[in-house]
Amino acid sequence: MNVLLPAPASPPPSFGLWQRRSLRWQVLAAVVAINLCAALVAVIVIIANARRATETEMLSSLAVAERFVQETVERLATEDGVTGSLAQLPLHISGLRHVRIRIEDRAGHALDIAPASGEDEAHEGEVPSWFSRLVTVEPQETVIPVIENGAVVGQVRVAGEASDEIAEVWEDMSDLAVLAAGVNIAILAALYVVLGRLLMPLRTLSAGMHELEAGRFEHRLQPPRVRELALIADRFNALGAALKAARDDNARLNERLVSVQDDERRHIASDLHDELGPCVFGLRANLESIDRLVGRAEPALAQRMGERVATMTDILDRIQGLNRRLLRKIRPMALGHVPLAAVIADLLADFESHSPGRHIRLETEGLAERYGDSVDITIYRCIQEAVTNALRHGDARNIAITLRGARRDGRLDLVIEDDGSGIAAGAPRGFGLIGMEERIGALGGQWRILPASPSGTRIEVTIPAHPYEFGLTAAPERLAAQ
Repeated sequence: MNVLLPAPASPPPSFGLWQRRSLRWQVLAAVVAINLCAALVAVIVIIANARRATETEMLSSLAVAERFVQETVERLATEDGVTGSLAQLPLHISGLRHVRIRIEDRAGHALDIAPASGEDEAHEGEVPSWFSRLVTVEPQETVIPVIENGAVVGQVRVAGEASDEIAEVWEDMSDLAVLAAGVNIAILAALYVVLGRLLMPLRTLSAGMHELEAGRFEHRLQPPRVRELALIADRFNALGAALKAARDDNARLNERLVSVQDDERRHIASDLHDELGPCVFGLRANLESIDRLVGRAEPALAQRMGERVATMTDILDRIQGLNRRLLRKIRPMALGHVPLAAVIADLLADFESHSPGRHIRLETEGLAERYGDSVDITIYRCIQEAVTNALRHGDARNIAITLRGARRDGRLDLVIEDDGSGIAAGAPRGFGLIGMEERIGALGGQWRILPASPSGTRIEVTIPAHPYEFGLTAAPERLAAQ
């Protein structure tokens, strides 16, 4: 049963940026963050190892080159008849790795530089400058004198060169980075797919919770393949079944309660009508007989007796009016005997007669004569309570009532709209509205209260109902209650 009433709205829970993300996004973001941290640590370790390896390789190459140059210089200086050993050095000490050689004369001018390998020149343009700055070690240099005929004719400068070693490290690290990036992309793609399949039951569970919240307790979940989530789905289905059974039991109890109340009210109304009515009629007949006998008495006595008779007649009229109002309040005697539309029209005519200046309009469409005791009295009470509230509390001047009969889907639609002041925000519901809610809910109906435009209140009621005829077996319980 849906009831729309003014109620304080609960503030939505506040979540941070991380909590507002989906669980899939959080897991993937955590994996990416872990991989980035691991990559940063790996880069630091690789650079540290590269610096140590570069320094070791450079020192080793420098020692080898130094011995080689020293031996070459000594061999050229000791060969018989060899002159110009300084000019012949470039032919003997070229193509050494991880070193650069500079040959100088006695004045310090460079005679020639051993050509660097093409591989080194190619590497210089491939390695980023930032990586070279991180890996480059302190330069090392050795000076070897060149002696010819006992005199120093020049010198050879041998300096360590780490560019080709840095290029090898960069190449290895680039290949490793490409491989790691490919593996991580594959892992993230697999996680995205797997998490989507794992989290799908949670989204289905959330949708199921919305169904339960809306009162559709017959909704069930398909058990997923994950054992833990399958247990949750089983518990959800068990909860839905329990809620549906409880709602059905409550509906049966409420319907039975309403039926018992209606039976009790009908019996009370019947007793008032059958017992009190004849008594009032007998008292009125006797008062009229006494009034006729008053004329035969003495004038003074006749006057006093006439006054007493008039007072008793007035009291009797009030008792009779009170009896009619009690009958109408407990249960209109016309219900079940005359068409429902006529009973409602009589009720509205009584409202208009006691409320001058108020206009009540009734519009019916496709209405059967009756729909059974419970439905008829519920429609009657809803109209009675709504009109009473509109006149007494809303100070409405115009009230429009529309009642459409049961269609193929077996529903009665009732709309009551007024131009009064409406319901104040936060106003508690009275016993009349609570009684309406109980009766409508017991019949499996729905209702809601809305603000009317431009002012006033609009009440919409929908009740399952089918035209009822005496002698049919469509409603044996209600027939037995007649």
